[in-house]
Amino acid sequence: MPGGPRTLTELLESLRDSEQTITFADTWSTLAHRDLPTAAREVAGRLRALGAGPGDIVGLLMPTGPAWITGFFGVITAGAAATGLPLPPVAPAAVVTHLTAIVRAGGVRYLLAAGIGVTVATALAEQIPELRFIDMDTPGAQPDDSDSTPPSAAPDTLAVVQFSSGSTARPKGVLLTHDQFVHGATALIDHAGLTADDVLVQWVPLFHDMGLVSLMTSLFTPYSAHLFGAKTFITDAAEVLRYTARVGGTIVCGPNFSYDRFIGAAAEAFGDDAADKPLAAWRLAINGAEPVRPHTVREFARVFGPLGVAEAAMSPCYGMAEATLAVTIPRPESPPRVLTVDRDALAPGDLYRVVAADAPNAREIVAVGVPVPGISLRVTDSDGTPLSDGHVGEIRVQGPAVTSGYLGDDVITGKTLVDGWLRTGDLGLVDDGELVVVGRTKEMIVVAGRNFFPDDVEEAVRAVPGVYKGHCVAVADSDTERMIVVAETEAGIREADAVATAIRRAVSGALALSAVTILVVPAKALPRTTSGKWQRALIAELARAHLAERSPAEITRVLREEMARRFRCRIEHIDLAAPITELPGADSLLILETIVACERRWKTRLDEDALAYVRTGADLRDLFERAMADTSSALM
Repeated sequence: MPGGPRTLTELLESLRDSEQTITFADTWSTLAHRDLPTAAREVAGRLRALGAGPGDIVGLLMPTGPAWITGFFGVITAGAAATGLPLPPVAPAAVVTHLTAIVRAGGVRYLLAAGIGVTVATALAEQIPELRFIDMDTPGAQPDDSDSTPPSAAPDTLAVVQFSSGSTARPKGVLLTHDQFVHGATALIDHAGLTADDVLVQWVPLFHDMGLVSLMTSLFTPYSAHLFGAKTFITDAAEVLRYTARVGGTIVCGPNFSYDRFIGAAAEAFGDDAADKPLAAWRLAINGAEPVRPHTVREFARVFGPLGVAEAAMSPCYGMAEATLAVTIPRPESPPRVLTVDRDALAPGDLYRVVAADAPNAREIVAVGVPVPGISLRVTDSDGTPLSDGHVGEIRVQGPAVTSGYLGDDVITGKTLVDGWLRTGDLGLVDDGELVVVGRTKEMIVVAGRNFFPDDVEEAVRAVPGVYKGHCVAVADSDTERMIVVAETEAGIREADAVATAIRRAVSGALALSAVTILVVPAKALPRTTSGKWQRALIAELARAHLAERSPAEITRVLREEMARRFRCRIEHIDLAAPITELPGADSLLILETIVACERRWKTRLDEDALAYVRTGADLRDLFERAMADTSSALM
């Protein structure tokens, strides 16, 4: 946007002339753009009185609301850098340990808190005595300098520290200057053709880069924005859709799962009103922050087409905090493209091959658009040598919106930023100018010399009856060169075995893969990041630890301990090669108690017919090994 604000402080001052507002849909409260500069100065004065200023990083710990936005600009006005801290809508106290690590790693000494965030901030202050916070719900004294004109920040001054959501590793603090942040927001505006006539409806939290940057586009343009709390979206997506129709929403953004939720809620939202095309104003559905599923793209067109939404509204994109959100977005008014390719030709260096939809190794992938203005993109081999179009390699990006590094971590910065290019860690290819993301380098699973990406496996598992809402995660078992599939279910222990068997058949049928261990866990047990992504690294760690408890050596140890405890004898007297009934102190009731105790411990059930053939402790051990070799009904 030539001639526009160069910094966030200049953006703030420009809002004095704006007639637009931000509406908070949950409370029907509003925040006028023109009131933001004064409100921000008041917050800045309170921060200065506390000792915060240039060089400091101030955390924002509050739900979506006016306090978050005035707090953000108050930090900027005080000359400090802002970092949005994750505050989930449910059980926020559970994130205190995670937040403590972020606050300490980031050197955060000051917080702005509101709502439930005040309770969490109080708990944090107990862990970190030097931490000081302002309760934004309590009015402060009017600072003497609140009416003075704040100094404008230099473009290269640190403005935002955006902590990554940590789906594959510990969260990292991405450093973004005023200049980088402005370039990122305005690139999105220019590419999407956003104007003052647009209307943003958003539920993504402001501590997430997608939520923050999307809101900022409404201030730069400016246009009106309507914000929901994440809890409202989670519990009542139909109301968010109805609200979007009422206000003539033109832009909605969110991860892929949010569009699945919208698809499921559309009938409840509009019933028989489809003929009126209530969502005809909706022109842009930005879909990013996690892999975009072909099924979602097709279902979105099928469900929302009759409601007035054009097929081209669905905009699968690729972005990251390190690039101030957007890297690629589809060309304007271009329907999303779904490629059907050979999954066995997607390893680094391969030239991808288009195949028929019914081919044995067919995999569908959604193209995620072309680079936004200012972003250069290349696909390279492991040494950084660019590859020609169609070849699979690591995605690297460069541009004025790309970060210059990570907070307090020169090692990761040096490994990630190489010769001016950001190594994303993602594998992809370029086809017809559009980026196609294949998967993450670190998430690729190698089994018997074949390469698999989690998306391939998870797509096959989602439709299996008994898998709770399609929730599943595929990870590698580095110890055995097998794949581990962890799936949620609402079934009981007995039914969980049937679910696991169905999952195995689905994976074998879709991928011709048998070297897979299935773990079935209770619904809602798998951990997610605050932005809704699976915590893959943590899930893999928990799964491997769980499997280690079920190794042959561990099964032998536990079985002998349980026998010795119930038979009331010394463990060295438990000889698994001997007939169980001849072990000291053994009788049929105690043997049955031992079996039941082990079944409960390992959350499994032995075949009752097979038990009739058990003579020795070794026979019993072998039964447990077979029962647990491929399936399990409890991980956490």
